[in-house]
Amino acid sequence: MSKILSFLLLWLVIVPLAHGQQRMLKGSLVDLATNAPLGGATIRLESTSIGTSTDDQGKFTLNVPQGAVKLLVTLVGYEDARRTVTAQESDITIKMTSKSSALETVVVTALGIQRKAKSLTYSTQVVKGDELTKVKDVNPMNNLTGKVSGVQINRSSSGMGGSVNIVLRGFKSNRNNQPLYVIDGLPITNTDGSGNSGAFGGGTDRGDILSTLNADDIAAINVLKGASASALYGSQGANGAIMITTKKGAEGNLKIDLSSGFTADKAFYLPKLQYRYGQTTPSSEESWGEKGNFADPVKDFYNTGTTFINTLALSGGTNRIQNYFSYANTSNKGILPTNTFKQHSATFRNSMNFFDNKLLFDGSLMYSRQNIHNRPSSGLYFSPIAGLYLFPRGQDFEKYKNFEYFSESRNFYLQDWWNINADAKLTGTHHQQNPYWVLNRIPTDQKRDNIIGQAQFRYTLTDWLSVSARGTLNKRWDHWERRIYAGTQGVLSGLPIDGKLGDNGRYNIDRSESTALYGDLLLTGNKQWAEQLDLNFTAGTSINDLRSNGTVLDLARLALANKFLLSNIYRDAPMQSATETISRRQIQSLFASANLGYREKVYLDLTARNDWASTLANTPKEHKGYFYWSAGVSTVLSELFKLPSAITYSKLRLSFAQVGNDVAAYSTIPVNTLNTGILSPNVSGPYMGIPLKPEISKSIELGYEGRFWKDRINLDIALYRTNTKDQYFEYQGPVGVVNTTVFLNAGDVENKGIEAALGVTAIKKEQFSWNTGFNFTANRNKILKLAPNLGNTYPLGGNFNVLRLGGSFGDFWAPMFKRDPNGTIIVDDNGRPQIAPAGYIGNNTPKAIVGWTNNVNYKDFGLSFTIDGRFGGKVISITDGYLNSFGVSEESAAARDRGGVDIAAVKMDGTPWQGLLPAQAYYSAIGNRDGIIEGQLYSATNIRMREIAFSYKLPIKWQGIKQASISLTGRNLFFFRNDAPYDPELNTTTGVGGQGYDSFALPTTRSYGLNLKVSF
Repeated sequence: MSKILSFLLLWLVIVPLAHGQQRMLKGSLVDLATNAPLGGATIRLESTSIGTSTDDQGKFTLNVPQGAVKLLVTLVGYEDARRTVTAQESDITIKMTSKSSALETVVVTALGIQRKAKSLTYSTQVVKGDELTKVKDVNPMNNLTGKVSGVQINRSSSGMGGSVNIVLRGFKSNRNNQPLYVIDGLPITNTDGSGNSGAFGGGTDRGDILSTLNADDIAAINVLKGASASALYGSQGANGAIMITTKKGAEGNLKIDLSSGFTADKAFYLPKLQYRYGQTTPSSEESWGEKGNFADPVKDFYNTGTTFINTLALSGGTNRIQNYFSYANTSNKGILPTNTFKQHSATFRNSMNFFDNKLLFDGSLMYSRQNIHNRPSSGLYFSPIAGLYLFPRGQDFEKYKNFEYFSESRNFYLQDWWNINADAKLTGTHHQQNPYWVLNRIPTDQKRDNIIGQAQFRYTLTDWLSVSARGTLNKRWDHWERRIYAGTQGVLSGLPIDGKLGDNGRYNIDRSESTALYGDLLLTGNKQWAEQLDLNFTAGTSINDLRSNGTVLDLARLALANKFLLSNIYRDAPMQSATETISRRQIQSLFASANLGYREKVYLDLTARNDWASTLANTPKEHKGYFYWSAGVSTVLSELFKLPSAITYSKLRLSFAQVGNDVAAYSTIPVNTLNTGILSPNVSGPYMGIPLKPEISKSIELGYEGRFWKDRINLDIALYRTNTKDQYFEYQGPVGVVNTTVFLNAGDVENKGIEAALGVTAIKKEQFSWNTGFNFTANRNKILKLAPNLGNTYPLGGNFNVLRLGGSFGDFWAPMFKRDPNGTIIVDDNGRPQIAPAGYIGNNTPKAIVGWTNNVNYKDFGLSFTIDGRFGGKVISITDGYLNSFGVSEESAAARDRGGVDIAAVKMDGTPWQGLLPAQAYYSAIGNRDGIIEGQLYSATNIRMREIAFSYKLPIKWQGIKQASISLTGRNLFFFRNDAPYDPELNTTTGVGGQGYDSFALPTTRSYGLNLKVSF
């Protein structure tokens, strides 16, 4: 082991050789105007390769020869600085002059190409890496919430490491709305992580690739919001792109960064339950009985979760070779008993240059492993909180914490619950099981390994022309299993065989792996003519190949009880289900882009790309492919015209784009299926033989950027409209059609909206500063066309989400109250509301999303916080419906206290109902899964304290320590307002159609933490 570590350290950093006797020079780098520290600058002895870089606090140390020396300091966005240091100086301060930030800021755009911000014709927004780690989250994408306009982020309710659903500028497609994720210029394939999205069985979100990334490795994230910004990625970038730039080694001595974070997590915003009305009858599941004083089983059920995130990073090198290495470890014990999450990740990145910087190499390898035990599930069947919340009031919950008993008849342990006991002939119902049985005897385990390897070579042909070859490999292995012990409630238990086999348990296995390969060749140029014209261009070709395979087994008949082995399948019974899938898809592309600037005042931006997709084989597009393009123009008004002195910078931009998306694999080629040994012929295909074609989105964007009062205020506003046509649909074909599953292109979905980002430097003093930012998003979505073949509504995800002509993405279509012509609720003679057929009851998309970020610094103290809100939209809570129906909610108890529910109603004969509606009659009608879902609909408006961090730079002067800081953090601390009975940001699944829905999902958490950072 010691030899390996020694070799690693030698490989990581080649320390520059010192010539002659040296001395240690310390110093700091600050902004001339604000005195703010400047990190990431390069400081070098002039005319040599000896140098170093400043840390996040602008500090540096450098070994220099005795006597006077000359330093050269460079930093993007600042004028180069030169400083002569006398022999007597050992600790210096260097001040740098900023260039106009609006004019010189460089951002990472499509294909990883760096461009001046002023030359862009579309909207982008950058979040620096330190903003992602102030309050840490295992999935760094969660930390974008409230910090970027035009972005909606939805989290899964599956706890630590769960996947996120990010949507840029509204939902466009009924299949996939995720943006493309790009690491250091090369795309990766992100799994959506969604498990079963069924409404009542629920499912387990299994995380995504993004959750395997180490936030401490990220230098910056640039969000390319519109189609114009990501058009160079073709169908992969149809929904925008998120560009992730990771850290790399810097020239200089070995630098060591340590980061350690701890958080304590508490269940937050729990349902309001009642404990003063008892069980209806001794055998009833419900609690509509007499008044009393009953114990609360919930208060001691949830744990205080703990999360530790530790990172070690090493970097350094010479002017020819730079290396970066990091290792991160995450360990979490969830708020749900028995739930644990462990992750190990390592990153190595190497950069080299040869032949006087003509040939550049940049390569990286990221590896991560996750082990998750009992990742929380939602729904009635596999969520332990269904039994916890619905437990009849008056029963003794303490008695059932020992969740099993020894069965003399079966000779092993079986479930013990108030209405489940096999020896007592109590079979229970699917509504609930003993929560501790679910946790301990229906456990799940998941292991995920993920590798992302990248390599890039760039050769400079001339001073304005270069050629690049790049490639990436993303390999993922997943193993998931569920062990259902004998004694589980009948709906879920193992299947018996009369006279031969009893319930011996059930074994579910899901194994999958995927390989994503991407490669491209680029020719890149940057030419200037007489300081009048600037031309930046790129031409290239790429190939993207995705292969996946998986095996799903449901072993419902085991020979020996509770022996979860493949060899334990009962010999005379087939598997309940055995499915193996193999898939491959490939896209080959040609593309080009050009950006022409005139005197840095007017810019013209053009892109073109043609894709050939394997999924469109056997169609007219097979050989011709499908074409994308974008065009944009930007005008720097402050360069063209003499504007008032208060306007530092002013720019207007306009862009158009057409991008697309291919269809599902094997939709155009008949494929037979083999399931449990039975070969089934293909029964799917295009409708009436009409060839399928790619989904196409056309967009237009108008934007303005301005900076005012010496850059103290900056503003970015964008107006946009996108029309997405020819979405890909699957539906059951009409009687008489050869294919029972039919594919067709249909529909026109329009998104239009406004987004704005405002940044203000409210206070700028030498030792005190306050920077604040506002982000605003408003999107309107409408389905303009939908094929008649799809009927009035097309279901999405199984959670009452539908597409309907004239409606919007996010529409809920569910059972409603039956009403008279005046809109009054109709009840029967017992006061029970009557149910009407399913109809439109609301939409889950917020009308507006607002974020407010703040960073306050005073001397060595810092305070940052983010407040964000969502306004409008609706959510459905099946959980709350069940709690009301079973009489265990505080709402149902309060109604009983008042004598009933105060709602205007009429009887079925049209006569008005007199007085209050009986509480049990009302809530039993609207509650549970078969009830009036309209009665389980709530406003999704909420405003919360998203995150807060209070930091202090420790005045440590120990030898070798460059800087140290400690911070107290909080996440999701409280709601200023929340109209729903749960956290409406959480979803049972992050897949399409899974938003705005809750079914016995894990509650949200409030977290308090402590972070420590030390640099050597």
